[in-house]
Amino acid sequence: MAFLVVLGACDHPAGRADRPLVLLCGAGLQPAVEALVAAFHEQRGLLVIPDYGGSGLILTRARSGDPADLFMPGDVSYVEALAEDPGRILERADIAFLVPCLIVRPGNPKGITTLADWRRDGIHAAVGNPAACEIGRVTAGLLERHGLAPADLDAKQSLTVNELGLWVAMGDVDSAVVWESTAAALGSRVEAVPLPIEAASVSRVTLAVLSGGTQAAAARDFLRFCRQPRGRAIVAGCGYRVEPPPGVAALAGEAGGPP
Repeated sequence: MAFLVVLGACDHPAGRADRPLVLLCGAGLQPAVEALVAAFHEQRGLLVIPDYGGSGLILTRARSGDPADLFMPGDVSYVEALAEDPGRILERADIAFLVPCLIVRPGNPKGITTLADWRRDGIHAAVGNPAACEIGRVTAGLLERHGLAPADLDAKQSLTVNELGLWVAMGDVDSAVVWESTAAALGSRVEAVPLPIEAASVSRVTLAVLSGGTQAAAARDFLRFCRQPRGRAIVAGCGYRVEPPPGVAALAGEAGGPP
């Protein structure tokens, strides 16, 4: 009976899809996207196949015309960059906020409490590649504001935030900047150290329907599902913020409405 109630509460009928929808997706969004895709299939009977990568890398693929119906990088800036191609984006809406934090090994054996500690001898840090992933761009800004640079730190560099988290969990490095949601997904394998929230370091995740696909109606249906209460609850339950941090504007773009 509860399942029937959920179906009845939907505002839009499911679009028809002849094949699974393809979603080019930022790697740091994987926990939420896997849960959203499973719930969407349960409720609508439509399949979405996520194709994960660093936000800079999936932007390059979207620009080059890789077959895809949906695009969800780690920050709205990548969506805006893709929108420079007229008509490429049919509809878009904000889904979540990504907030960075430090992670260290359990018990914090090196006593790392701030980014300034990365300067200390014997501290091995890792950073994302700014050209490849959103966490790399955000980390570069954080380091610059703390008078640090990855080159000065001899930091190990990754193409995705998920890899950064695994490196700390496996003890390959002492610390990295990742998203709060990445730290939450790793659980007891790492220890999270909060960073002061700066508006410039908070990423706004936006989902876009692409014109390159042949199933725009079904893609729009997935976007609306993500914006409805059940979708928002799934995103929040996976450790992502759906309410704005202090000093950050609320999520924009109602499903079915203008961006």
